[in-house]
Amino acid sequence: MLVAAALTVLSLTGCAVGRETGADRLSRDRVTIRLNWWGAEERQKLTADAVRLFEKKHPRIHVQMEYSDWTGYWDRLATMSAAGDPPDVIQMDALYLSAYADRGALLDLGKSKFLDRGRLPAKLLDTGRYEGKLYAVPNAVTAPGLAVNTTLLDKLGLKLPDAKSWTWSEYEAFAAKVNRVSGGKVAGALPLTGASALELFARQRGDRLFSNDGHIVLRPETLTAFWDEADRLIKSKATLSRSQLADAAVLPLDQSPLATGKTATSVIFASQLAAYAAASGGDEFILVDLPSGAKGEPAAESGQFIKPAMYWSISAQTQHPAESALLVNFLTGDKQTARILGAERGLPAVPAVRAQVADSLSSEDRRAAEFVESIENKAKGPALAIAPTGANDVEASLTRYGQEVMFGRVNAKDAARAFIKEMADKIYSAG
Repeated sequence: MLVAAALTVLSLTGCAVGRETGADRLSRDRVTIRLNWWGAEERQKLTADAVRLFEKKHPRIHVQMEYSDWTGYWDRLATMSAAGDPPDVIQMDALYLSAYADRGALLDLGKSKFLDRGRLPAKLLDTGRYEGKLYAVPNAVTAPGLAVNTTLLDKLGLKLPDAKSWTWSEYEAFAAKVNRVSGGKVAGALPLTGASALELFARQRGDRLFSNDGHIVLRPETLTAFWDEADRLIKSKATLSRSQLADAAVLPLDQSPLATGKTATSVIFASQLAAYAAASGGDEFILVDLPSGAKGEPAAESGQFIKPAMYWSISAQTQHPAESALLVNFLTGDKQTARILGAERGLPAVPAVRAQVADSLSSEDRRAAEFVESIENKAKGPALAIAPTGANDVEASLTRYGQEVMFGRVNAKDAARAFIKEMADKIYSAG
């Protein structure tokens, strides 16, 4: 509620937001710019190391660092922006990009001479555009994939089917076999959940969640099929029980069923592979494509896509656009910086930089990088659309309706129509 209220105030401060902030040139005087991000302790340490390197290379620029955890980040950012005191450089997420861009709170980065936009693939760079203007630069990338605990499968004497061409029915049968062979101690799979998994599932069917012009375009039958697939996994005993799934939905990564060996496979982001491996105590994981094709049908389009793990944006209220752009350019494309940051925020978005630091990545991060590169080479369809203004709570709404369906309190068809209408109403009201 606080975010929405602050953004409403922000939209009314027209003269303070979205104005021209001066020529695109560096100051001759020493300046201070503020850098704001969310993240845990490890991110704070690595980012501070990168900032110190930046300051060493640019001694006239001092970077004041500000950070918080995800929970309080957006309320704090919205409050600062509405008060006319936002940070200069902002770590941005796709769920909030349109809301800030729509209200003129972000600087158009499409013409800055201090940003090397050409080093990023065009389709990836397009994910930072809103209404044709570039308001965010991808800092790191990831892709959804199926994580497979091969250590666990080896212990059970099981071999993964050919994941290059398998269907959902084949995946379901394999997952049920894992449960059966383990005597019910290990589930074969976890149902698809979340907006990114839904996006992939929809793309396999020639559908998508949002359009690039800010509308929800998902067909009700696609969302119905998404929840029906989860129901089949439960009924075939290929996954955990309904109550176990509900409990697992709120667990941190290191306590999740995949990390604790209670399930053999699960959809994750590639950038999370190392974290799951570490949390498991040393099990080996690989990433493979998700199944495609409906039950009884041959495999179809994979639906895979590249997703920015996060972005860097610059406030439209900054008094130092050139210095801020220089910092963004440094954080996204400097080789030394990439070695410092590693894959903590995700894999480096700039392909050339990712290749240059590959030898410094952990074995899991190298596997993740190879998986992302394979998706970059074969992904089809339009660039991933950012969540429209008003739809930043899509994850929470999708989870809420999914729980209602899972426990039989509403049927999948009715829930699908209700979810789509709710999202459409919120987007329309925000517009």
